[in-house]
Amino acid sequence: MFKHLEANDIFASLEGTTRQYLVGQLKMPQALTHYADDGVEIGLTSYTDYTIEAPHWHKVAYEYQYMISGETKYLDMESGEETSYVAGDFYRIEPGTQYAQKALGETLILFVKTPPGNDKVAMESSSRLEMWYSNWGAKY
Repeated sequence: MFKHLEANDIFASLEGTTRQYLVGQLKMPQALTHYADDGVEIGLTSYTDYTIEAPHWHKVAYEYQYMISGETKYLDMESGEETSYVAGDFYRIEPGTQYAQKALGETLILFVKTPPGNDKVAMESSSRLEMWYSNWGAKY
């Protein structure tokens, strides 16, 4: 049996939000009907404008991400190393990696998270991090 989510429905579900799950056992309501699955979460992150993501890390989850369009930068909060990804890049973020993120507008990312569940641990920001966020070309 094949199941299908229509492209128009997927893109409409991203209006007004940056994240839409396609697969998972989700606790929060979604605009889009998704497929229930206990073993994985799959979704899209859409940044229509320049966006920052607060620093955090995951206790056990691996995040696999494929850049569909745009560009994003990650800052490893422990080493200070910045990594940039563009359309066509695929990358993995390992559990325990403390990071911050910023993305240009028109960035679309397909993500896979395993194991599923909300294991995100928020971190405090700093004035140095706020400077990094404030400008696309800023260095940490």
